[in-house]
Amino acid sequence: MTDRRFTRHPLSSLCGDMDAESFQALVNDIRDQGQLEPIDVVCDEIVDGWHRYRACQLLELEPKTRVLPEGVELAEYVLGKNAHRRHMTAEQRAAVVMLAAEWMPAHRPATTEKGDTVSPLSNEAAAARAGVSKRTIQRVKAQIRAGHGEALATGSETLRSLAAKARKAAAVEAREDTGRAVGEKRQERSMVAELRDQVAFLKTEIERRDARIAELVEEVERLTLQRDELIEGGDRD
Repeated sequence: MTDRRFTRHPLSSLCGDMDAESFQALVNDIRDQGQLEPIDVVCDEIVDGWHRYRACQLLELEPKTRVLPEGVELAEYVLGKNAHRRHMTAEQRAAVVMLAAEWMPAHRPATTEKGDTVSPLSNEAAAARAGVSKRTIQRVKAQIRAGHGEALATGSETLRSLAAKARKAAAVEAREDTGRAVGEKRQERSMVAELRDQVAFLKTEIERRDARIAELVEEVERLTLQRDELIEGGDRD
């Protein structure tokens, strides 16, 4: 077995990995019958056949590879090999088609002026390629934008499960918002009560000082009258 090593092309991982049971079945099949289908490579990257490559490594067999012709459209090739294999669900097919489409035509997605990723494949064309409705494509695209494309493609999540999680998250956020609103309302009531007490205290203090001022005014008037009487008496003497 040669020391040549291959890495996995990103397009090869769109459908995720085989489960342990399926991979072991592949290993057994290659051990018993040999590697019947070659591994497709481009520039030391495996485009299709990653699990066959791993099985050959495990069995210490020289993997049979096939270099894809120069100029081959990898996304189209991978779609042709994977879009309808492994008993994929409609949602998985849609996700694989849309994720692969991001590599068309220049192995990178186009972008809008806002920087949003735009697939070169129309919704109608993607729906036809995946064998799903246009509505499914639209829903899958929304989840891909939200970062759930790989989960949909591998089947670890579904549109229903993602929608349920979104509803749950929204409900939690709503409860938190309600809790914050209740807390803010309680704080407002507490502040109002505190201000009411302060107003009552200041009102009482003002009344007390007004009474004191009235007493002082009376005292001034009394002393003034007493002074005037003394002055008048002195003048008579």
